[in-house]
Amino acid sequence: MLRTLTILLLMLNYTVPQRDNSEKRYLVFGSNTLQKIYYATSSNFSNLHEGRKAIDSDKESSWVSARGKGPHWIEIDFGTKRVMSKIVVYPGEKDNYKTIKYFTLQFLYQDEWFDYALINLEGKKNLKLLNLIDISYGTYKDRVEIDLGGIDASAFRVFIPKYATRKGYAAIAEIETYVGSNKLKYFDERLLGLCFPIKNGFLPESSHHYPNAPRGYRGGKHVGLDIYYYHTDDSYMPIKVNQNTPVLAADDGIVIRADWKYKPMSPAQWQNQSSYYQKNPRTFVKRSFGGRQVWIDHQNGIVTTYNHLSRIDSSIEKGSRVSKGERIGWVGNSGLLGEAQGKNYGMHLHFEIWIDGHYLGYGMQIEDIKRYFSWIFSLHQ
Repeated sequence: MLRTLTILLLMLNYTVPQRDNSEKRYLVFGSNTLQKIYYATSSNFSNLHEGRKAIDSDKESSWVSARGKGPHWIEIDFGTKRVMSKIVVYPGEKDNYKTIKYFTLQFLYQDEWFDYALINLEGKKNLKLLNLIDISYGTYKDRVEIDLGGIDASAFRVFIPKYATRKGYAAIAEIETYVGSNKLKYFDERLLGLCFPIKNGFLPESSHHYPNAPRGYRGGKHVGLDIYYYHTDDSYMPIKVNQNTPVLAADDGIVIRADWKYKPMSPAQWQNQSSYYQKNPRTFVKRSFGGRQVWIDHQNGIVTTYNHLSRIDSSIEKGSRVSKGERIGWVGNSGLLGEAQGKNYGMHLHFEIWIDGHYLGYGMQIEDIKRYFSWIFSLHQ
């Protein structure tokens, strides 16, 4: 009995040893998980070329190092043991030229990095012209697949030794990690390239306007993104949205809800409903604080909703097919106290993204949600 209690106490007090990743940047693994992937680089050419660009599921963007003889490197750390069967590396470009001659794939063993594979990207081929003339020309590998045969590891890095670059820069467009035939998805690629629902709109700075922020007036939490500002094509000066600001479809899809029969609440109705939901759970919503809404099914597990609209475009109705960037309505404050009072304050677009039945941000910290929205729309705060 005493031995069993001792073992239980040891188990309760035991913590898994982990590397110190406090100084590294990270992103969230998948769309609705708590796991983080940490990354670090030897240097960055600019904030627009930092390490995340090599794991953002976008081969058109690249991590680019600062200029120097090297060595240059980018490290990926999953924070815990992970089985891997292969790693695929897509070398990147700087000013439209290839930057890396060769690199090594390294793994970390007992705090020491060791070379696992040396990868030459440059090569030569010979071509016989008319069976008379031999022509030699250079080749370059735009994609390298490294068969790991099945290993357990938590961290690896692409290491570019001294003098292994052209003009002193190292660029990596994408690094993919596989378990069997399944590619680990750092981000949910279904969300890549969605159109921001307000042209030239700004991501909000305040955490209050992101999913999971508390909403005391209705006894719940926020499940969407509140957009209050945009800019013109000629200036980045923030401009407040208003009832004449168009709302755009985030992607192609089919309209599954369009509130043409919406009726505003009176101030008394709004206050009574607010008071009730501050003390009682919402089990069915008859009069939504989201006001006049349009919902779009993008037919890939993604549904987007557009709330507080002042009006809906005449072409939009349930069953309508819409295109990415198409106008579906205009910003408003429907469903909010301002509308109930017949006033214009509080106008903004409340925009929700639902993935496989969960809102984007479910179970995530607000700072991680901010990173995710920034990745989706390629916007930087």
